[in-house]
Amino acid sequence: MYENNPLNLILEEIFELKKQLQVFLPDLTQEKEVIHFLAIDRRTFKKYLDEGRLIEGTHYYNSKDKKVYIPDAIIAFKKGGCRPPVSNPKVQQVLKRFGL
Repeated sequence: MYENNPLNLILEEIFELKKQLQVFLPDLTQEKEVIHFLAIDRRTFKKYLDEGRLIEGTHYYNSKDKKVYIPDAIIAFKKGGCRPPVSNPKVQQVLKRFGL
């Protein structure tokens, strides 16, 4: 009775699209893939870890002797702007003027 319900058809289509999308998503549990996803080099990545911008328990956890990254937290980190704040006063004035 409910099989041809438009909502069920839409949900099925969304599920299929998510499955297809998984083929293209990197494995964000591995350091190499996280570095590539964030579009930074290894040195910058190490700096993020050392400065505490990537936080243990939030962005990664230790499993035996290696770090395992948490994909949702890495995506949120990138969306939130993983670049450091601008410290140049002139640039800050321009950004402030534009409401950024």
